[in-house]
Amino acid sequence: MTSSTRLRTAPETRRWDRPQALLAVALPATPAFVLVIGIIALRSTNADDIRSLGLVDALPTQLYIALALLTATFIAAVFSAPGVRPVVLVAHIAVFIVLLHGAAAFVEPLPRFVPAWLHVGFADYIARTGETLPELDARFSWPGFFALAAMATRAAGLGDALPLLAWTPVVFNLLYAALVHRVASAVAGDARTPWLAVWFFIPANWVGQDYFSPQGLNYVFYLVVLLVLLAWFRPSSIERARRRFGRRARTEAAAATAPASVRRLTLGPVRRAFRLVSIPRGALRHEAEPLAAGRTTLASLIGVALLVFMASTASHQLTPTAILVSVTMLVAVRRCSARTLPVLLLVILLGYISYLTVAYWAGHLHDMLGSVGQLSHTVNAGIGERTRGDRGHLIVLQVRQLLAVGIWTLAGLGAWRLMRARRGDLAVMALAGAPFLLLFAQSYGGEVFLRIYTFSLPFMVVLAVGLLVPVWPVRRPLLAAAMVFVLSIGLTGAFLVARYGNESFERVLPGDVEAVDWLYANAAPGSTFVALTSNVPWRARDIEQYRYTPLGEDLGPDSVPAIERAMAANPRGAYLLLTTGQYVWGESFYGKPPGWGASIEQEIDTSGHFQLIYARHGGKIYILTKPRGER
Repeated sequence: MTSSTRLRTAPETRRWDRPQALLAVALPATPAFVLVIGIIALRSTNADDIRSLGLVDALPTQLYIALALLTATFIAAVFSAPGVRPVVLVAHIAVFIVLLHGAAAFVEPLPRFVPAWLHVGFADYIARTGETLPELDARFSWPGFFALAAMATRAAGLGDALPLLAWTPVVFNLLYAALVHRVASAVAGDARTPWLAVWFFIPANWVGQDYFSPQGLNYVFYLVVLLVLLAWFRPSSIERARRRFGRRARTEAAAATAPASVRRLTLGPVRRAFRLVSIPRGALRHEAEPLAAGRTTLASLIGVALLVFMASTASHQLTPTAILVSVTMLVAVRRCSARTLPVLLLVILLGYISYLTVAYWAGHLHDMLGSVGQLSHTVNAGIGERTRGDRGHLIVLQVRQLLAVGIWTLAGLGAWRLMRARRGDLAVMALAGAPFLLLFAQSYGGEVFLRIYTFSLPFMVVLAVGLLVPVWPVRRPLLAAAMVFVLSIGLTGAFLVARYGNESFERVLPGDVEAVDWLYANAAPGSTFVALTSNVPWRARDIEQYRYTPLGEDLGPDSVPAIERAMAANPRGAYLLLTTGQYVWGESFYGKPPGWGASIEQEIDTSGHFQLIYARHGGKIYILTKPRGER
């Protein structure tokens, strides 16, 4: 090559190398830059600006720009930089999780979600006494998570688990992301689909079951068990081919011996149906192979799955059933070689329920079994119980429903496109659909649809990626990357509404906590704490020493007599606790008219039967001085 040729080609080479050089610098630097910008934006957010649409009303524009930049560089790393190191992708995912699932921890002064404070009280009781108290609360019949939390807090030298609450969602979602990536790697035929599946999973996981709770930990158990089966216990291509050829031989033999009229009635409609959906023959022939392992390793892995299932059985009511249903589905579609595993899981589950939860089911058999098989009742409970509240809450519910239906629709189309590309995976499709069988079990307090969505999500996002990118390398990478970017931005925006849209009543207010602390410091053990609703951060300590009476949603305009009866029922004394958090909960969640709490408060003040003994920062505490009927 002459010098003139070198001079002509060098600038062109530099022009082609320049984008890659820029990416090589920008991709590793972007996560740290976005993290700093995002934290500054979140820390500058005023929690008092939270309105009917929750945290979205208060978040600054800088956060949205930072998330869009992070999304763009992540997609660029996946599509246009095949040599990028996995640590760069991991950094993008970690920052994404911190800014989305940790947003409330940066904005709000106290850990959110009242049930998390209750779980602190459960763990505190076990840590102090070494015992459970199933007569007090049904969740003590499944004490595994609370016992683990008690052990962890004592080992760390903490007085209780309250310091863990704020960042538990971030920690859990980091674990979920790692497991979803591993699950997607076990079923995908390439190295890029798992990264996109995790990226979709993070904003699609809006349900909020990742707080300090048994279900948050049990979701880890659920993913671990299914990961073991998908990675090591799926049939090989040789086994699948043997079954396929056997079925073909039996079908051809039956067709040859059947009369022509019967063949037209049976095989003809089936063939026409297959042509209608255009699924080619061999749509499932490129399923992933199981990981190689010896008999000792496989036996150890089954042991791990059984131990994890036993831990789940001892710590949550629903997750073991979801695991059992999913494993049974894998065996039913012949995508799990451990054929007897569902029987073992069923024996463990029935054994635990029969002997170790007697204190609960002895008086709650109808709650456990009353809705089994009643599909219409379960559906009505799952939909009807969650379509009430004020305008902002109803908007949040609609966004959640659209998001769930949208994910399921994308996954269904993705399954069809993967099969069209001969990259279908029956195991993934079975696990995406198996949680819907929980509809025939029970309504789970009206939350069954939320749990179905959560359990199906890891496999739905894998199928959704298949809709956009069924086969790598991509024929039109720019178009595919643009579609992924648009979908990611849409999911992120929907997440902020679906996850934090109820923040007006899901956050814990400092004034409410101050009032509860005053009660614990001044109330005599054995007395009753009465509140209008259950949205109170109480029972975080000394749960066995007091009685708690939230009066519930049925309180109407004439509610003072009900309050008096609840307080007079305990001769050892009672305290009425009124807080801003209860008023917001009643208006937003129950759909009470604006000012309903203030009207009750005024009626109490003018009744002459109560004495105000505490008033500070929106919290008030009363004692009953003259019960109704006394002069």
